[in-house]
Amino acid sequence: MKSSKIFTSIVLFSISSLLRTDSIDQIRFKENYPKKIIAREFINLPTLDYYRLSHNKINWEEISKGLLFTRVEVYRDSKLVDIIASLKIDPQSNLIRVINGYNLKNDVEVNTIEKWQSKTGANAMINSAQYMADPYYMPCALVICDGQKKGPKYNKGSKGMFVAEPSLGFKDKVPLADLLDFDYDKFDYVTTSYTQGVQHWPILLDREGRIKTKKTSWQANRTVVAKTKDNYILFLTTEGGYFTLYNLGRFLKESNERLDKGFNIHTAMNMDGGYEANMIVKTSKLSYVTYGEFETYGPENDATRFGIKIKIPGVIGIFPRN
Repeated sequence: MKSSKIFTSIVLFSISSLLRTDSIDQIRFKENYPKKIIAREFINLPTLDYYRLSHNKINWEEISKGLLFTRVEVYRDSKLVDIIASLKIDPQSNLIRVINGYNLKNDVEVNTIEKWQSKTGANAMINSAQYMADPYYMPCALVICDGQKKGPKYNKGSKGMFVAEPSLGFKDKVPLADLLDFDYDKFDYVTTSYTQGVQHWPILLDREGRIKTKKTSWQANRTVVAKTKDNYILFLTTEGGYFTLYNLGRFLKESNERLDKGFNIHTAMNMDGGYEANMIVKTSKLSYVTYGEFETYGPENDATRFGIKIKIPGVIGIFPRN
């Protein structure tokens, strides 16, 4: 094993809930991480029933300046039902870029998240927005990549927007990174000072503590962008497929109500989920990757596929700020 304590976690669920160990035991942060659940033991997803959900105390570990990581165990009663890989980002120390391979000439670049990370050198990365079938890989809503706008300028389904990196002259006037909720915050794509951005939906939890998505039976891997009440940015990706969108919003709300404040979320917005829900971390202290494998359209329509590493056109990367 390399000195960087590499571990890879693609976590799936066993009906027997047997937790087996391998080289993950060698990781420096091993006391804070649950052991891997072996994919081949998977038989069925936990049901979508929501009762007595809890999570372990969140222990953040700094893996790069202003960049922290943890994996949070989610329990229903005493049974593990999911694990949330979590990044906490200080925008003062980290630049956040939106990268998207779609262009109008149909010369689209798509890569696995590992390839996107290797190509860009990002310290960490998550998947970005949903994309269309026609034209294929076009973002479903506006994205801004280094000032270049891609996708439709307006999508009535968009409920919020992650924005980052204001242009020169605005860095002292607006946050370096922010999460807008269109029920409260205005956004104009013509006049915006932000050079990076992703519109999406739904807002899972708003600043008033309201869950802003309807109940469904669709369980899948999830990726979430959030802003904390103390102005950090969170990237969250579930390793399993327990959560519906409503249940995830409810879980984040209840996390805020813990005595230790849990994730301490101000606003949380859903990103693309299912096979596309990916996260990667590559720093001198930690190497980690998880790919989405769970995709359902209700309990009777399970499209889960083990071992899939889907190529995606869009990612959001975290880079050290010079």
